[in-house]
Amino acid sequence: MTMIRSSNAKLSNKLTRYISLPVLRAIYGFLLSLGAPLGWLLCQALVGRDPFSEQYFDPLLYLYMVLATGIVFSFLGYAIGRREHMITDLALTDSLTALYNKRYFKNRLEQEFQRHIRSGSSMAVIQIDLDFFKNVNDNYGHQAGDEVLKKVASLILANCRKNDTAARVGGEEMSIIVCGGEHSEAKVLAERIRTTIESTDCFWQGQRIKLTASFGIAFATAETETPWQVYQNADQALYRAKKQGRNQVCVY
Repeated sequence: MTMIRSSNAKLSNKLTRYISLPVLRAIYGFLLSLGAPLGWLLCQALVGRDPFSEQYFDPLLYLYMVLATGIVFSFLGYAIGRREHMITDLALTDSLTALYNKRYFKNRLEQEFQRHIRSGSSMAVIQIDLDFFKNVNDNYGHQAGDEVLKKVASLILANCRKNDTAARVGGEEMSIIVCGGEHSEAKVLAERIRTTIESTDCFWQGQRIKLTASFGIAFATAETETPWQVYQNADQALYRAKKQGRNQVCVY
């Protein structure tokens, strides 16, 4: 039973890559509704009737069952899917920035590392830390700091590809898992986000807040034993970027 549940969950996860969860649940609902006419046929057969005889077979009744129950079950499935999608988002995303939270990031990091081991595909982690973020909170207040984080998160999401995973893993620290492609793609992505942050001003109550960020990149290699090794290496590269003057990208 556990294996069946696990297989169903994997199939559902694969399907949701191509179909939204509400639509997928609506399709499930419609397929489930097909049991109504089939059930009526079975009930007649159990009491000794010939369900296909002229006396008992009514095409309009079966058409009504298919259409009416199909519409109702599809609508219910869609509503359940939307609710499920909302609950999933709340559980996996950071409420302030709309990036994934650290819990999801940890799970995804392990999954992508296992994929890297199996297929040999490239995998990189980009660590991002806002420069002098404490000064923003001290000079403008924590509400201004929250607005800065939301602004930076939106810039990160706007520059990431669909299969990249961006998450908030600390106060002002964010991470991106970059999978597939060449190693240079992670460097290009980090530099693009860095320049975008540098050239974007954030305003709070009419005051202009200048932002910069430091970046550290590490790649999974044949010598990498655990996914957290990649994360820690990226953290070391980030520390070097901070030490060398901030507002730059360093590769481990």
